[in-house]
Amino acid sequence: MIYAIGVGGDATFTHFVAEAERAGAPVVAIDLREVVAERAWRLAIPDDGHSVLPTPSGRHELDPRASYFCRLIDLAALQDDPRHAVAWQSLVTGLTAWLDHIPGLVVNRAGSDNGAKPLHEWSIAQAGFAVPESLTSSDGARLGAFAAAGPTIVKAVSGVRATSRLVGPGDFAGFDSRQGPVHVQRYVTGADVRAHVVGDRVHAERIISPVVDYRAAPAGEVVFSLCELPGPLAARMTACTRDFGLAFAGWDLKVADDGTHWCLEVNPMPGYDWYDRRLGGAVTRSLLTLLEQGAA
Repeated sequence: MIYAIGVGGDATFTHFVAEAERAGAPVVAIDLREVVAERAWRLAIPDDGHSVLPTPSGRHELDPRASYFCRLIDLAALQDDPRHAVAWQSLVTGLTAWLDHIPGLVVNRAGSDNGAKPLHEWSIAQAGFAVPESLTSSDGARLGAFAAAGPTIVKAVSGVRATSRLVGPGDFAGFDSRQGPVHVQRYVTGADVRAHVVGDRVHAERIISPVVDYRAAPAGEVVFSLCELPGPLAARMTACTRDFGLAFAGWDLKVADDGTHWCLEVNPMPGYDWYDRRLGGAVTRSLLTLLEQGAA
């Protein structure tokens, strides 16, 4: 049995469930919105065989030895009623802890350092990948000096999704330290690569874009094409994904003009549906194979 747990409004979650249904996979989809609405869940640690997520449409008894595809999005901050916010926090916290303790395959358990970009980049570099030089600071002079030393982009210092853009020394003139910290990184010219690692499989796309962050480019101006990563690089990526405690990850790379593959980050909960549609569902099929093997 495979459980898919997430939020119905999340495009990646709904894509996975729809593709699984199309493939005839034995997937039980559980919408956290419905679980919060029912407010009668029970999660035992260690599991005693009676953990359950009831919803208005049914009572879902959880098998700790099954496989789980999870996108645990906490909507507490969007709630007007404090009681609803507490319910969301309690459910997501409790479910995260329960998933961390069960023997079944979980895609993915919590624990990635991607939410702190300086630490995350250090971890990737320690694993042997080329990582562009970066600086995290609230000091406007230091930030300006870094930007003056070469092409520079600014990106989110946390795990919150944000659009990267080029910055120059002038962007930090009169910078107030209370606006920081800011995370800047040396910009690498060349093609982007998005690679989804699923167990030992790698699905990679080469991306040519007219803007720094291809996700912000006008529709039709970005060119995607399948690509094959060098064997040693792909092997290191799959090994590193396992070492990070992940079964599934979205790798963001840049291929410089000299052929160097620079690693920007490893996403532990990738919104992969946009890429998967171009790949004809190949990423989802790999996920289902992995999950079915884990539940065997």
